[in-house]
Amino acid sequence: MLSTFKVAALLPDAIDDGSWSQSGYEGLKSIEQQLRAKIAYTEKTNYLSEAEVTNVFRQYAKSGFDLIIGHGGRFVAAAEIVAKEFPRTKFAVVGTFPGNNRNLGALSFQSGELGYLTGVVAALKTKTNKVSFIGGVDYPLIKEGAILFERGAKLTNPNITVITEWVGNWTDTKKCQMIAKNHIREGVDIISTNADPGCIPLHQLAQKNGIYTIGWIQDLYQLAPGTVLTSAIQDSPKLLLQAATLVRKGRWEGKQYKFGLREKVQRLAPFRGSLTAEQEEIVNKIKNDIITGKIDISS
Repeated sequence: MLSTFKVAALLPDAIDDGSWSQSGYEGLKSIEQQLRAKIAYTEKTNYLSEAEVTNVFRQYAKSGFDLIIGHGGRFVAAAEIVAKEFPRTKFAVVGTFPGNNRNLGALSFQSGELGYLTGVVAALKTKTNKVSFIGGVDYPLIKEGAILFERGAKLTNPNITVITEWVGNWTDTKKCQMIAKNHIREGVDIISTNADPGCIPLHQLAQKNGIYTIGWIQDLYQLAPGTVLTSAIQDSPKLLLQAATLVRKGRWEGKQYKFGLREKVQRLAPFRGSLTAEQEEIVNKIKNDIITGKIDISS
C-alpha cells in the first residue's frame, strides 16, 4: 500500500529527454519506491507561461501534496508566490536559492566540483590548448560549473585557452551546433556541454570533426563512443530523495541544501580508456583532494 505522503514535480522538458527532465522524473520514481509515496508530475513546463507554471504549483498545493518540487532554476519565482499562499506545504526548487527559512528551500549539486574535475580532464587531454564550455542558460548552478571548469583547466595547464558561451535556452539545436562549429574553427578540440537536450547532437558533430566532448547530467558515452571522454553525472534521483526524506521526517528547514561528491550524488562517468593510467591517477587524486577539502572549489 502507498503511504499518505504525496510528492509532485514540475519538469522543464519531456520525461524521456535523455537529460535533465528525465533525471528529475527518475528522482520522483525513486521517491515513490523508497518512501512509498504517491507521486504526480507535469512535464514540458518550458512551454508554459509564468502564470501557468504558478498555477500548476497552486493546483498541486490545493490537492494536498506534501512536497512540490520545481526541477530547475526557472521555478523560483512561481514557487515563492505559491509557498506564501500555502505555508503548510513544503516546496523545493533545484538550483541556487537561499530559501525562505520556512517552507520553501532549494536543492543544489556542488556543480563546481564536477566543473573543476572536467576542466582538469580537458586540460590533460587537449592537444591544441583550446577547450570550451557551452551552457544552456547561465543559471547560478550552471554558471558555477562553467567558472570552475575554466579554473580547473587553467590550474592544470596555464597555457590553455578556455571559451565559455551560452545558448540562451535548452532546446535550440541549431544555435548550439553553430556555436560548436565556431569553436571547432577556432581550434577547440574538447567541448564540455551542459545545455541538453538542445546540445545532444553536438556529440555526433564532434565525432565527425575528430574532437572530444564532455557531457553533463547523465553518462552520454553511447551518443558518440570514443568521442565522449567522460560525463559529469549529477544523480537527481538521489538528490530529490534527500529532500523528500527530510520532508517526510519533518526536518525540512526551507534553506539551501547542497550535496556533492562526499554525499555521492555526483561523480564522473568511467573514462573507458580515454585517459592514460597516469592521467586517471591525477584526476582521482584531485577528486579526493576536493572531498577532503585540500582543494577549495568555492566559486
